[in-house]
Order: sequence, then structure tokens, then C-alpha cells
Amino acid sequence: MGDKSLDKALDIKVKGNELFKQNDFEKAIELYTEAINTCPPHRQVELAVIYQNRAAANERLEKYEAGLKDCDQSIKLNNRYGKSLDRRSKIHKKIAIALSGDENITKKIEHLKQSMEDVSMVAQLEGYKHEQLLFVDEVLKHLGSALAVVAAKKRDPTLPSSHTIIQYFTSFMDDPLFDCIEGDGPYAKAKKSYEENEFEKIIPFCDEEITVNGPYTLKAKLLKATFLVLTKQLEEALKLLSTVIEEAGDETKVKVNALVKRGALYIQRCHDPQSDATMSYADFNLAADLDPTSADVLMNRGQINLLLDNFQAAVDDLAKASELRPDFALANVQKLYTDFLAAQIANDANRIDEIVENFKLAVDKYPSCVEVYALYAKVLQEKADIDGADEMYKKGSELNPDNANLIVHRALLALQKTGDVESTMSDINRAIKVDEKCEFAYETIGQIEIQRDNMEAAVEAFDKAIPLVNTELEMAHLFGLRESAYAKMVSKRKLQELPTGMQDMGLD
Repeated sequence: MGDKSLDKALDIKVKGNELFKQNDFEKAIELYTEAINTCPPHRQVELAVIYQNRAAANERLEKYEAGLKDCDQSIKLNNRYGKSLDRRSKIHKKIAIALSGDENITKKIEHLKQSMEDVSMVAQLEGYKHEQLLFVDEVLKHLGSALAVVAAKKRDPTLPSSHTIIQYFTSFMDDPLFDCIEGDGPYAKAKKSYEENEFEKIIPFCDEEITVNGPYTLKAKLLKATFLVLTKQLEEALKLLSTVIEEAGDETKVKVNALVKRGALYIQRCHDPQSDATMSYADFNLAADLDPTSADVLMNRGQINLLLDNFQAAVDDLAKASELRPDFALANVQKLYTDFLAAQIANDANRIDEIVENFKLAVDKYPSCVEVYALYAKVLQEKADIDGADEMYKKGSELNPDNANLIVHRALLALQKTGDVESTMSDINRAIKVDEKCEFAYETIGQIEIQRDNMEAAVEAFDKAIPLVNTELEMAHLFGLRESAYAKMVSKRKLQELPTGMQDMGLD
């Protein structure tokens, strides 16, 4: 190895930079390597810069592992060097995105977590820039989805609260569960268990009906699949719904219901958004072909259209569902809310006033429908009628005392009005006492703790919320929030523990 000379090393680095600008990355790497070998080892600031430059060249050549090693060495030399931390974050993300298949998902998660930690360190040092916020959103989307896929495979079967189960079935007017049946066999007992809120007995009774090949075996399979969805056993539910669809024959009502439920499951996975959406629409469209007058199909497809930002298609589906079944509370209330959104987009004040009047009528028409109070309150909130919105949440809570979500919504409304965080937290904890399985309460606590810069408490709250949600899509959202808070917590702790460092001296 030749003589160590800082001036010579910096001169070689500058020549490497020129080659980098000319996109001659291979030769730039050669010069950066020579500069590293020439630079005196105690000149850590300059060495950190050269390693970072070589990492950039390796990244451009898609030599990501070499780029990571260079970033690692650069950060080892200067532990607060924002440019190297930012570079390493981007390389970790690129490696993660290239990994596919279940066999690589653990590695993918590791790379994405490190990417989040690094970019959070940069933010602690320099503050977030706009492009970093976009970067973080994308990392969290991939990380949340990957964690949700893993978590979904090992979830214990757990029933949600009774209120949540009953709320789920309000999405259907013609669920085969509601059909009159004869006899007192296992399926009849499962149906009776539903009516008496003894939900834990339903799957065992369905299994009995299936085992003896009773007269309601197909309906028992459908009901079991439905409760597998509710107990978060989504892959098993998907398989059983597919079996029901295959075996339904001329039992159109059963087949249509199974198609709707399977279609909803497809869209709420975190596998391939494009193919999942295609399979979901295929199920809903087949169900609509089998029964063009099914308000259940139209209402649930309308929800999928809203989820996928197909607004006009959602408006059309919900309008037709409410026209077919004026007694279908959820469809009619959701239709009113999409009407309100459309009027907002058109800036049609007269139409908005008309919709508000229609919501008043809906409250009287559907007094037991939770959504009517929640959505009417949202409309009033949008119109800056905070007292009116509060009255709706209050009335909804009085008529539905087991609905913890309404308590949380009202608490957030009070926070908007008063700014009293402690009172809001007290109300949310009261909601948890009403329903200890209220995911929305824990998520809201997590969001508030993030705003209070209490990341440890936020992580704890999200950890409580995640096991309570049903779908991978919901888990992905919560995992994203959790990992964002966790990365901020870890990066802040690391910066407090690290020595002062030399930071970015602008010597690139």
C-alpha cells in the first residue's frame, strides 16, 4: 500500500466524482477505492464521505450488497452522517422490494425495518423533507403489508365483541342464516345460538351438521366460513367459501352470499393488489349475474368501489341497492353519505341541505342502525355544526350503549372543540371498558400518543389494536402506524446513546 496522503486522496475522490457525473460508475468505484486506500485512517470524516460516494456508485450499478457494506463503513466512521443513512435506507428498500415469495418475507421485513430506522435517524438529525415523507409512506406500505401477511398465518381464533358480530350481519338482508328452517338438528342449534348471542357455539354446531351430512350441510359450511372470517381465520375461510361456491349447484342464494363474502376477502388481503381486485370484482359480478336484484351484492360491491376509489360506480351500486330495498338500513344510509360527498365535490349547497334533511328522516326510519348516527354526525361535522354532530353521537350511544366506536368518535369531536387531550383520553378509556375489543379506541390512543411524541405508548396501543382487526388490510394499516412510531422511538434512543459524532460536513 502506498503513502497515505489526505490531499492525494481528496484529489482522487474529486476525479471519481467527475466520472460519477459522466455515469462511468465502474471507473468511479476504482478511483473511490484508490482514494480510500490513500486516505490516512485517522481522517474519519473524509473517509466516511468517500465510502458514501462509492456506495452511491454501487447503488447505480445495482450492486446493492456492496453499497450496503460501504454505507455501513461510512456510518461506522461518522455515526451521524445523514447522507450515508439516507443512502442505506434507500438501498435497504430496493433490496426489500426485489424480494418476493413467502420464503423471502422475513428478509424483506428486516430490510424494510432497517430502512425505516435509517430514514427516521435522518429525520431526527435534519428534519423530514417532502421526498422523504413520500419515501416513508411507501416503505410503511410495503412493511405493513408484509407484517400483516406473516401475522395472518398465525392468528389465534378469537371472536370479536357481540356488537361487532351483529354489526357485520347488517351488511346482508338476505343472508341464508336468516332463512326459516325445520327441525332441531345441529344447524338449527347453530342458528339459535346466533339469535341468543352465544356465538362461540356456532362453529362446533356447524361442524356437527357437516360431519353427519345433515340437510343443511351447505348452509352450515357457509355459516362456519362466515364465523371463520369473524374469528380472523381468513385463509381457512377463503377455502371453505370456495367449497361452498363449488357445491352450491342451484342453491343460488347460498352461492351469491358466498361469492359476496369471498369477494370481500380477496380485496382485504395484502397479496397482489391488482390480482386481488380482479378476483374480487369477478366474484361480485358473477353474484350480480346470478341475482341482478340482490341488494346485498350491490351494497357490498358499492363498499368495495369506495375502497378502490371508484366513486361513481359506488354511487350507482348504492343507489340501486337502496332502490331495491328501502328497508335495507345500511345501504340507504351509505347511499345518503355518498350523495353528500358528491354534492360536496359539486359544491352544491342546496343539495347538501336536502341531504341533511334526508338524514334527519333516516334517523327516525332506522333508529337501530349505528351507521345512520355516525355518518350523519360526519356530515354535520363537515358543515361545522359541532354541537349537532355531538348530539348525533350522543343519541347513537344512548340507543346503542355497547357501541364503543361512537364513544371514541364523540371524544375526538370534543377534542376538536376543546383541545383537552386528557379528557379525550379518559373518554376513550371509558369506551374500552364498554368494549375491550374496540380496535378503534386503541388505534386512536396510538395516534394521540404520536402527536404527544410518546412513541413507546403509541407502540403499546397499536400492539393492542392489531390482534383485534379482522383483515390483512386493516392489520397492514396498523402495522404501518406501529412501525413508524417504533422507528422514531428507536432512532431517538440511538441518537441519545451515540457519542456526538461528526455529522455531515459537506465534503462530498
